[in-house]
Amino acid sequence: MKHPYFLLTVAAFLASLHLSAQTVVRGHVVNTRGETVEYVSIGFEDDSVGVVSDIRGHFELTIPKGRTDTLSFTHVSYLPAVLPYSDYASGQELTVVLYDKVVELAEVVVGKKNKPKTIVGKGVPVPGGVIGIAGHGSSESTEGGVTFSCSRDYVLSDILLGVSGTSYQQCTISINVYEKRDGRFVNILQHPLYEIIKKETGTQTLDVRPEENILLKLDTDYYVSLAVVDSEGDGMLFIKPYLKGGLYRNFIKGKTKRLPVCPAIRIKGYEVDQ
Repeated sequence: MKHPYFLLTVAAFLASLHLSAQTVVRGHVVNTRGETVEYVSIGFEDDSVGVVSDIRGHFELTIPKGRTDTLSFTHVSYLPAVLPYSDYASGQELTVVLYDKVVELAEVVVGKKNKPKTIVGKGVPVPGGVIGIAGHGSSESTEGGVTFSCSRDYVLSDILLGVSGTSYQQCTISINVYEKRDGRFVNILQHPLYEIIKKETGTQTLDVRPEENILLKLDTDYYVSLAVVDSEGDGMLFIKPYLKGGLYRNFIKGKTKRLPVCPAIRIKGYEVDQ
C-alpha cells in the first residue's frame, strides 16, 4: 500500500504541472488620462471574448497551454488595443492603455412627424418561458439578442427589453448595437449603454434611450443584444422569450448559435427624411 504522503506529493506535483502549463494574465485597463476603463472585453479575436474587466478596470484571464495568440482589448468608446504574447507571457501585472475613438457622426434629418416607429416589434410570447442569461465568471456566460434589417433609414430612439427578474442580488447589463460589415458584426455605439437590475424589482420593461444619434441604414443587417457584465453573487438574468430567431454568443467558448427564440427586445426609431 502506498503511503498517503506519497500520494499527496504526487497529486501536488501533477497540479503544479497543470498550473505551469497555463498563463494567467492580470492587469488594469486605463485611458490616456489615467482613468480606469470599465467592462473591457478581453480575449482572442477568433474566440470572441474570454473575460470582461470589472468596474475598476481590473481583469484576470487564464490562458490554456499552447495558446500564444495576440490578446485583444475592445470597448465601444475606445480604439481596440492588442497585446502580443511576448508582452503577457511572463504573467507580470499589466497596465493596458486605450486611446479615445474619434468618430465624425453623420448629419441626419429626422422626419417631420417626429414620432418613433417600431422597427422590430413584439414576437409571439413563449407561454411561461424564460431565457436565462449567465454573467461573466460562468462557463455559460452568454450574449443574446435579435438580428434585423431596416426597410428605410432610422435614427434609433428606444430599445425596450422585457425582464422577468434575476436571481442575482443585483446585476449590470450592457446593451449593444452591432452592424454587419464584411461578414462580421461590429459595435457601432460610441458610448456604452448600461442598466442596473435589482432582484427586488422583479418583472419590468426597460426602456433604454441612447443619448447619441445611431443611424440604422436601409438594407443593412443589425444585431441588438444584451449581456451581464457585472453582478453581486451567483445567479442569472431572466428575460421574456419570443418565438423569433435569436443569435447567441458564448463568451468563454467563443461559439455563436442561432436559436428559434430570442430575448423580448423591441426597437424603435425616428424615420429619416430622404
